[in-house]
Amino acid sequence: MTTLNAHDLATMFFALAIVLGLAKLLGEFAQALKQSSILGEISAGILLGPSVLGHYRPDWYAALFPSHGSTPIVLQAVATLGVVFFLLAAGLETSLRGILRQGRSALCVSLLGVVFPFAIGFLVADLFPYFLGAEGGGNRTIFALFIGTALSISALPVIAKILLDLGLLQSELGTVVLCSAMFDDLVGWILFGALLGMIGSGARGSVLRTVILVVVFVGMTLTVGRWLTGKILRWIRSHTSGPGAILGFIFTTTLAAAGFTEYAGIHAIFGAFIVAVAIGNSIDVEAAGEIRRIVTNVFAPFFFASIGLRTDFIANFSIGLTVTIIVLACLGKILGASWGAHLGGMDARSSWAVGLAMNCRGAMEIILGVLALGYRLISERTFVGLVVMALFTSLISAPLIKLLLRLGAPAPGKAPLAYTNRAVGS
Repeated sequence: MTTLNAHDLATMFFALAIVLGLAKLLGEFAQALKQSSILGEISAGILLGPSVLGHYRPDWYAALFPSHGSTPIVLQAVATLGVVFFLLAAGLETSLRGILRQGRSALCVSLLGVVFPFAIGFLVADLFPYFLGAEGGGNRTIFALFIGTALSISALPVIAKILLDLGLLQSELGTVVLCSAMFDDLVGWILFGALLGMIGSGARGSVLRTVILVVVFVGMTLTVGRWLTGKILRWIRSHTSGPGAILGFIFTTTLAAAGFTEYAGIHAIFGAFIVAVAIGNSIDVEAAGEIRRIVTNVFAPFFFASIGLRTDFIANFSIGLTVTIIVLACLGKILGASWGAHLGGMDARSSWAVGLAMNCRGAMEIILGVLALGYRLISERTFVGLVVMALFTSLISAPLIKLLLRLGAPAPGKAPLAYTNRAVGS
């Protein structure tokens, strides 16, 4: 049995302490600048990784983050737990009831907000795979499917924060955007889960097994599982003395679902997300808030900092590739979602506001990029381009929406514009 010796344990604890401490420090600094904490957490990893520390003090980098032995395995395990629990927190914000309650606007925005960017990403990646960073000898169709899927997903937690900051969370525009983003995330992760099954197995039988297991898992979890977890949570609330039992049940269920989806042939985060969607309508606000605080302050920083620990962002930065990914992402999502909002009955200016809000990518895009890089589906140049695109779209969304709505717009959907402008200025 292999065990960690004293040196391994010391290195592990020092590495975890430095990563978490710097990630939280820079995350708080980013929030002070009215930006997402994720930007600071990724910056911490870049500073501690091969881009900065590994370049200027390679001896320090090698001592703190060795490439061999037990320490990198432990760091990878902690980062994996971080992303699994982050998807738990994100999935809790996805309400199936909210998606089903919305009318034509949300449905049109959701569908075109997925189809349009997916089609643009797939076609360009299929025509110019190596320019976009496909690995040599890889399956061009799977690479194109990944690019299309990656460009079609929005970042629900970041979008919710932007709408909250702008005072639009309770407006009709905010409701349509949130419900559309929920649907986009759900469809996107299902697509990506199936894609991971295709990557992880070469035999047709293995792919079929993965698809069957995933379909059964999603169907059972969102129907019977959703009903059963609601019953269990109500029983726990009435027969236990505090929220600890509820948190224990939720984290236990999440880990079990993550293990099952890994067994099925797709990544653990898919199981965490689907279970969170099933639990979301049954969990109380206090427990959900506690989970978000634990995840965003302890687990998630490890994952986002680990992004910079494994990739040299300076050596792998390509201005042409990065600009291309940004243009494709913005073009597909803004045009698709805006067109959907217009077809759903919104006026032109409000439709553009919906498109800008849906264009926000953030953490979800980065998570997909990390997984694709781990499966050698994309090159490090493409990964860096996806990370920059995700950060760029998150940075520009709020200022552009605020500017657009302050120009004096008519109403979003059926609500008067005066309501929207009062919300923005509040």
